[in-house]
Amino acid sequence: MSKDPGDRAIRDFIKSHAVLRVPLSPIVRLARKVFRPEHERRFAAFRDLWTVVEGGSLVVRLPTFRGSFEIGSHSEILQRILVTGNYEPDVAQIVCDNVDPNRDAIDVGANVGLFTVLLSNLLSPANRVLAIEPTPGALKYLRRNIETNGQGTRVVVFDGVASNAPGEARLNVIAGMEEYSTLGAMAHPAVSGRSHQQLAVASDTIDSLVSRFGLRPGFLKIDTEGSEHDVLLGCEQTMLTHRPIVLCEAWADSVMSAAGRVPGAVAALLNQRGYVASECADGELLAIPTEIARTRAVAAARPR
Repeated sequence: MSKDPGDRAIRDFIKSHAVLRVPLSPIVRLARKVFRPEHERRFAAFRDLWTVVEGGSLVVRLPTFRGSFEIGSHSEILQRILVTGNYEPDVAQIVCDNVDPNRDAIDVGANVGLFTVLLSNLLSPANRVLAIEPTPGALKYLRRNIETNGQGTRVVVFDGVASNAPGEARLNVIAGMEEYSTLGAMAHPAVSGRSHQQLAVASDTIDSLVSRFGLRPGFLKIDTEGSEHDVLLGCEQTMLTHRPIVLCEAWADSVMSAAGRVPGAVAALLNQRGYVASECADGELLAIPTEIARTRAVAAARPR
């Protein structure tokens, strides 16, 4: 995260004016483009140094996510944290701004559990988080981090993928960098061309899992490296019945095409189901049920 006072001033202003977060997102993206080159230089230098590390893990404290987390040494999540001192703080703030504490939450593509633990801390004691993660490498840290942070009774884990049908799926995985695991082609620029293995993993729909665990989801976070559309196809009844707010990763059109996906399909499906979708952070799409968006707009227009 940039230490420049101008960048910090922009973030602080938006944080204190939550209703402006979506309209001002182009300014935030511009600020990132201005300050990112220094971040990337520091990250590249760190990555060169990190090549001598052969294995193991580190435990890092992240106040943004309200916990401490063990992360494998080869994970780019860990490397980003060590370089910047944080991880996706803007996305974490969006989660905080939109979670209903009196309903359940679902973290699809939970990885090592940063957002799982944050969500669990945001919910009331009577509510739960469903964490969905298919990769053995990430699952071992996910389970440890849930327990380490005292959330064992608040989180249920499904060790598989959420998709459009139950059964079995073939998942492409880079050992140690499970955050890039995908059901499609390895198209993300960070790992394009890297060797990977394919694992057979369990697959189920969000609708089935919500019914199985007796959930009332009010918030759904999806980070599945290009498979978000498949997740949403298996979430139709949940979205129609429970109307959760949805936060999902949104790749650039060129990356989606390279992965064999249809650009714009996620936004179109959300719109079809009565959601207002807009980019809320770099590479993130926030979808709010039309009725909630209308209520928020009316509240924002009232004189203070």
